[in-house]
Amino acid sequence: MKYILTEKKETGFKLLSFQSKSTLEAEIINDIIYVLRKIHNEQLINENQLLFYIDATNGSLFISGYNHNTLKVFDNNTIAIDFPEYWEAVNNAGEFDETIIDSINQAFKSDIGKTTRNNYTVYYQTETDVAEPLN
Repeated sequence: MKYILTEKKETGFKLLSFQSKSTLEAEIINDIIYVLRKIHNEQLINENQLLFYIDATNGSLFISGYNHNTLKVFDNNTIAIDFPEYWEAVNNAGEFDETIIDSINQAFKSDIGKTTRNNYTVYYQTETDVAEPLN
């Protein structure tokens, strides 16, 4: 996956954007596993909770630090994964949400997913729902 780092040093903002070419759920799972490795190996998010925000309108997944008690999203270090080819293939927000949620769940069953779960409490949220803990 190709990625771009956008940084604004004066504000401390960092956005790491990944561009996926995936069209199948198994490929999306691998993309999420790849990003989990980056989060873990490069310590990209300093909070102890993660929010996976699924933006079906734009075919994207955003990962940020999170505090579920206050509902605060720490978006100064955000990771975006864009799935334009998958979005074009399904062109349906409900199916996109379902596939991404399933892919997140499957990615967290991998070794790096289990390691990530040991370091973070993980939540996911769609555009129409509130944040829920990952099962």
